[in-house]
Amino acid sequence: MHTGVRRTAALLGVTGLLAACSGSTSPSPTPSPPVAKVGSTLITQSQFDVRLQSTFVALQQGGAPSADPTMQTSIRATVLRSLILDAIIAQEATAQGIEATDSQVQAEINTDAQQAGGMSQLESQLASAGGSMAQLQDEIRSELNEQRLENAFARQRAAAVEQTLAGGADFAATAQQYSDGTGTSSKGGDLGQLSTADLQSDDPAFAAAVKALAVGTYTHTPVRDSGGYDIIEVYAATSSMWGVRHILVAAPMPYSVQDRPAWFTGSLFTTVAQDCRAGQIHVYTHDAGADPCSGAPNLSPAPLPSLPGA
Repeated sequence: MHTGVRRTAALLGVTGLLAACSGSTSPSPTPSPPVAKVGSTLITQSQFDVRLQSTFVALQQGGAPSADPTMQTSIRATVLRSLILDAIIAQEATAQGIEATDSQVQAEINTDAQQAGGMSQLESQLASAGGSMAQLQDEIRSELNEQRLENAFARQRAAAVEQTLAGGADFAATAQQYSDGTGTSSKGGDLGQLSTADLQSDDPAFAAAVKALAVGTYTHTPVRDSGGYDIIEVYAATSSMWGVRHILVAAPMPYSVQDRPAWFTGSLFTTVAQDCRAGQIHVYTHDAGADPCSGAPNLSPAPLPSLPGA
């Protein structure tokens, strides 16, 4: 089930991202004035209050001491920056036709309610944890939008890597430059010799691709497996062993913000900086550090040239 603690822990991880570019309240039941604007998207006081409450609840559940005024200001700034980032992600997701809809968010809530034993039980669990249905909706929508956008970018990035290989690039060198494979990218994507037993315990899509490849060939269409989009090369084989290299473009299922790959973080850096330079981000509060455009650097990460947001 989705939890406010999980989402808010991820939210607090955004501090480092947007900082580099630059007492709890209750949600208001009535329309409220904006606290920020990203392009044509308004971030309202009520949205801010919901996210702020989630953050304080998570901190309290984590055993954090009561926030002094300086810490409260920092938390408020972090919350607003996270909402600005969510707005940017939602806008890009909308442009790609993958933004989470109200019905999809509700479907996730219904699943959570079923696991909890009913909607009233879910609401009781949220209340006992200091949360609310509004906070759960906020969490789910944010998670779905980022997961879908990261997956779309990963698919496009993997296709760009395929184009690089098709142009004659060395597989191992390309893996060193672009693979998200932990522990293998520095070795040119080399997974070593995999046995039949190894493949049986691996992702079925990955295993099937390995067995289908002839020695000296690689998959010309990325393989979607539980880790993301894999480009797989077989460099040696016997009847029961395969020498395998891979280039992984991470898009894990399930997706966690804490696992956000560096290239995706870089694309978010770039978009924030571009929006700041274009005057698309406006902050109407006075909390120190809340405006990601204050002193925003000229960020120029170097992913593949055809990647979105690069």
